[in-house]
Amino acid sequence: MKRVVDVFKNRGRELVWTYVIHLQNDDEFHPGQLDFEAEALRLSQIDKRGLVSELSAKVRLN
Repeated sequence: MKRVVDVFKNRGRELVWTYVIHLQNDDEFHPGQLDFEAEALRLSQIDKRGLVSELSAKVRLN
């Protein structure tokens, strides 16, 4: 399952980065919106986009 997730700075809601997140959807794991947002925040830490306490993520609803 694939979703587009935007990462924002908490102050001013400035767009920092956009990720296309693909999470495996199998018999035991059915990813929800929060799973995609958590993965985007995890990736933003790896990519050094900012402190996790300063960022928020939101799945785009098409």
